[in-house]
Amino acid sequence: MIRFIPVAELNDPLTLSIGLSGGSGTGKTYTALLMARGIAETVTGRAVAPIGYVDTENRRALHYKAAFPEMCHYDFTALDDAGNLVGFGPERWISVIDAAEAAELPVLILDSFSHAWEGVGGVLDLHATTLDRLTRGDDSKKDARSQLAWAEVKPRYRRLIDRIVRAKTNIIICTRAKPVMQDLKTRQNARNTKTRRKDVPWDPASDGDLLFEMTTMVILDPSAPGCPVHQIKVADQFKALLDPRRPMGVDTGRAMAEWAKGQGDAQKQKEILDRARDRAREGTKRFTEWWQSDDGVAARPIARTIIEELKTLAETADRDCAAVEDDPFANDADDDGLTPEQRSELAAAEAAFRAGNDG
Repeated sequence: MIRFIPVAELNDPLTLSIGLSGGSGTGKTYTALLMARGIAETVTGRAVAPIGYVDTENRRALHYKAAFPEMCHYDFTALDDAGNLVGFGPERWISVIDAAEAAELPVLILDSFSHAWEGVGGVLDLHATTLDRLTRGDDSKKDARSQLAWAEVKPRYRRLIDRIVRAKTNIIICTRAKPVMQDLKTRQNARNTKTRRKDVPWDPASDGDLLFEMTTMVILDPSAPGCPVHQIKVADQFKALLDPRRPMGVDTGRAMAEWAKGQGDAQKQKEILDRARDRAREGTKRFTEWWQSDDGVAARPIARTIIEELKTLAETADRDCAAVEDDPFANDADDDGLTPEQRSELAAAEAAFRAGNDG
């Protein structure tokens, strides 16, 4: 029977899924451990609460065992207990999460989850193996049958992503990132994909499905280890918490866990940001008046976290207002849903049609 439950009856804490990506030397492992400590202490209500750590990096996390004695380490290799090569397939990761829940670990770190995507037995490897099977080694058929291979592999990976999203323990996922070739003129990425933003010079070694399923997803930069420099997915509730100039740590994990328990002030911060956006949409003059009011002064520490967005909203409102004053129908005339290139092609086609009729 399907029953819709009033939210007042739902008091179970939410779980967090936090993505940390970055190149070598960006502080992923240490930052993940610090945040996990804050989460574990908040969830359990006691200090030195256990932190689950899944290590695919040749036991690299053990470099920090003196600093984090509460770490519960699992050496996750491409070999099984008998020494057979089994790889990092989706089902093995699901088993790891199952085991963490069975052990009632308050938080689990997966480092590096990039092995699930590009490691031995990972998604890319599974796709290549499946494609070889479907084409029987005939390279001429690979382009035609690539999608068929993805149709076999992607559902297995999606089940893993769904398992992460539905986990009853908090999860921090660390992934590698590689530098992206930049356009020297625009200083933006030369080629965009669904996992790349134009202004972020790093490409996470993972799938876009993972990035956008996270509660929070940031890319760390070697210029500022541990700092959430590139914020790929950060809800308003965490804007004030994640300062690109300040390293994340125990307090970050603690505050995020408090929000998940429904005891933090993140919702209040979101309301402040929404109010600031509403004022900015009224134009620069109205926004400046609000900024200097008592409400605006009180909101400034939070509102400053999105100040560039607020400036853009105010400037856009100013331009729209000026356009209406000059020509009340200007916006409607331009809003035909076409790109400049499509508009040029349409004009050329109309000219050719008229020339044909004149002839």
